[in-house]
Amino acid sequence: MIETILNAQADGDDPAEYTVEFSAAGKIRFSSDEVWEYGLYEEGKEIDTAEVCTAILVKRMKRYVLPYSVYCRRTEEQIIQKINGYFCEKNGYTGIWSDLKEDALPEVLEYLKEEKYAGDEAYCDAFFKSSSGKDVSSARLVFELVRRGVDRDTAERAGAAAGRDDEASCRRALEKKLRQYSEQTGREDFPNAKERASITRFLISRGFEPELINKVLNGYVFREGGQGDLGGDPYGDGV
Repeated sequence: MIETILNAQADGDDPAEYTVEFSAAGKIRFSSDEVWEYGLYEEGKEIDTAEVCTAILVKRMKRYVLPYSVYCRRTEEQIIQKINGYFCEKNGYTGIWSDLKEDALPEVLEYLKEEKYAGDEAYCDAFFKSSSGKDVSSARLVFELVRRGVDRDTAERAGAAAGRDDEASCRRALEKKLRQYSEQTGREDFPNAKERASITRFLISRGFEPELINKVLNGYVFREGGQGDLGGDPYGDGV
C-alpha cells in the first residue's frame, strides 16, 4: 500500500524511538536507526508501508532469534514458537505488525536454514550426532524428534542416514544395567527371572524391540539353572 508520511517525532523519554504517522496505517513506532535507514523522517514522502514494515520486521526477527539459534540447532517449530512468543500483542506487535508477521516469518526461516542455524534436516543431523553415545534405539530418537515438532518422514530419513547400530546400543545398555545389579546385590551371576523381566522393561523403555532384546539377552552364556557368567566375554562369541 502506497501512502504518505504525515509526521515523524522522536520519543521525548527515549530519543532512540520514533513515532511515525502515516496517512492510512496511522501511528507506528520505529527505532531511530530504522527511521534513518528507510527515510521515515521525510514528511510528505510516499512509501509502500507494507514493504518497508515487512523488511523491518524481518530484521527485528533475525536479531531476536539468532542468539537462540546460533549455538544450538533448532527445529522450524521451535523457531516459530520462539518468534510468536515475542512478536505478539503484549509486546506491541498489533495492527500492521500482526498483519505482516505471516509474510516475514517464512523469510526468516529460509535465512536461518540457508545459514544452517535452523531447519528440520540440519536439526536432525545435529541431534543424531549429539546422541551418538546414548544407549537408546534409533526409533526412540526418531520419536523424540517428532515430539519436538519434526516431520516423521524427515526424522526417519535422518535416522536411517545416521546408521546407528541398535544391537550394539542394546548390548551396552544391558551391560550397564547388569553392572548396576551386581553392585546392588553383590552377586556376579546373571539376574533371576524377575530381574530379567525388569531389565526387559528397561530396555523397552529405551526404544529397543522385544525381539532384539531377547536376542541380546539370550546371547549370554547360561549355566545350569539359567544363570550366566558376567565375567570375561559375556556373549561367548568374541564380541
